[in-house]
Amino acid sequence: MQNKFGLKDFVLLVLVSIIGVFVLMSMRQDDRRWKQNESLMNKVGSIEQQIARLEAKLESGVVVSGQRGSGGAAQQSRDESWAVAGVPIEWQEPWSFANDPRDQEGYRLGGTFTEVFEAQPSKLTPVLAEDVYGRRIGDQVCESLATWDPKSLTMRGQLAEAWQQDPDGLWVRVKIRDNARFSDGEPVTAEDVRWTFHDYINNPELETESLRSIMTQIDRIEVISDKVCDIHFKALDAYNLQSALMFYILPKHFYTRFTPSQINQSTGLIMGSGPFKIENLDPDDQWSPGEVVTLVRNEQYWGPKPALEKLRYYTIDNDIARLVAYQNGETDMILPSSPQFAEKEREPGFEDNTYMLKWVNMRSGYSFIGWQCGPRNGKLTPFADKRVRQAMTMLLDRELMIRDIWQGIGEVAVGPNNPPSPAADPDIKPLPYDPARAKALLAEAGWIDRNGDGILENEGGQDFVFEFTRASGGQTIERMQKYLIDQCASVGIRCIPRIVDWSQYDQILKNRDFDAITLGWSASAPESDPKQIWHPDSIQNQGHNFIQWDAGQGPIIDRIKATLDTEERMAAFHELHRLIHEEQPYTFVRVVPWTRFISKRFANVHPYPSGLEQREYFLAPVPTN
Repeated sequence: MQNKFGLKDFVLLVLVSIIGVFVLMSMRQDDRRWKQNESLMNKVGSIEQQIARLEAKLESGVVVSGQRGSGGAAQQSRDESWAVAGVPIEWQEPWSFANDPRDQEGYRLGGTFTEVFEAQPSKLTPVLAEDVYGRRIGDQVCESLATWDPKSLTMRGQLAEAWQQDPDGLWVRVKIRDNARFSDGEPVTAEDVRWTFHDYINNPELETESLRSIMTQIDRIEVISDKVCDIHFKALDAYNLQSALMFYILPKHFYTRFTPSQINQSTGLIMGSGPFKIENLDPDDQWSPGEVVTLVRNEQYWGPKPALEKLRYYTIDNDIARLVAYQNGETDMILPSSPQFAEKEREPGFEDNTYMLKWVNMRSGYSFIGWQCGPRNGKLTPFADKRVRQAMTMLLDRELMIRDIWQGIGEVAVGPNNPPSPAADPDIKPLPYDPARAKALLAEAGWIDRNGDGILENEGGQDFVFEFTRASGGQTIERMQKYLIDQCASVGIRCIPRIVDWSQYDQILKNRDFDAITLGWSASAPESDPKQIWHPDSIQNQGHNFIQWDAGQGPIIDRIKATLDTEERMAAFHELHRLIHEEQPYTFVRVVPWTRFISKRFANVHPYPSGLEQREYFLAPVPTN
């Protein structure tokens, strides 16, 4: 049968051709629209960058005529009528970025940066939030009179435009920046400074004991005028200025709306003057543990505004799950475990889309096992004897732990100050791994296997059994726990793990409800005041000497704090270091470098001596083919 091309087929062919032409025209039109949109976006980005640069010039005073200040930028004549006559004024540069994103190619506004925490914060309310996660959020929302320069680690004014120091070290006068304001637009005043210290931090009805216990050197804060206050000290102290200028300044008009009980019970009552603010500040519907924390750009911010629109934080307490979430694009930054970091260093192509950061900075701390030196529930633990604490340290091969548990990332910690800090005594070396010596020390302390059951007993016949408290987590902490249990068993000690949620840690520490606990300290200053952690006074009022250690270190710490001469102060620090080394209230495990995986979707990411500055990030330009 012969096929024929009929009229019906011709019509169908014409229709298909017409549709094809329309599709082709539509594709070309879409292509033109895409190019037009791309061109428009580029122009918008260019305009944003030009506006941002103009804002930066205005902030720095470049376009203001007048005399030049120490920073080289032209400035208006400064009003010094607020100052104490005859005392030098320490003027501060305009508040700015360490690396200004507005100067970078491809700078643009918008975007959400998501970070995953390793444990669940229990509170965000300032000062009441004591863990590292609550503090990270607080640093984005709240500000202090001064802070540490990310690059130089010198003190620089944040809310403070200038200050004067009493030649005798008994007061500091502070001038607050005229344009500083809280996220609701209300100005930051000297009364806010006074109220924050006297009626918030030092309010006995508020659960602010930890900070209150270490801010004892401030006597009072006196309001001189709307923007000027005097901070008076009880005595000369090497850390007076740091103490006076480094606490969050909170809005009196906001927090006085609530009773102390309401503030204590709050979990997300956070407001400040920082570049971001919490998305939902409704007291009746505030953030609670388990929810995602969302911060939004503070459009009322008095300083240079961040490019990012939002910061998001949520918790994944498992190492593997965190890495999976990162690789799936569900988060933009994680703290990888040491094995994960070592593995990804060897993986081809992983760095193409990830900043793999590993560096030691001001906040790099140390991990430790803290031994309860005082009573727990009215009864002393075995660790009240320093010989037992020395033995526990000598039972642990910390070099092996770093190699096997942390894949060689880090080094054995030597004490409360990590080298190359001048506060660390360079002559002190970590106690060696020496199981034989550990057994001898335990025997000296009266712990012997008296009945042949393989467990050490004291003279009263009580077994050497203790609880090891640690937070729930991933493989790394589980390996550490197993190693500790095995090493204890090898000499006849029973170690029983007590695994708790991170949110319970704060109350456990406050109640001194543990035999041994693992934790880490990180510094918040280039030279940290040792009183907070080590002074016997910090045993009281739920202070941070939660191991309740007192070996006569109080006068040494008092001497450190009273010594302004750096060389003399370091000599006292070395004396404290030697005492801690002898006493072993902590087993210092590892110096912890910071490690981070950060998505290259973002630009202007810099590891600083102070840590990270997320307010400087912006969405990286999309590569064009």
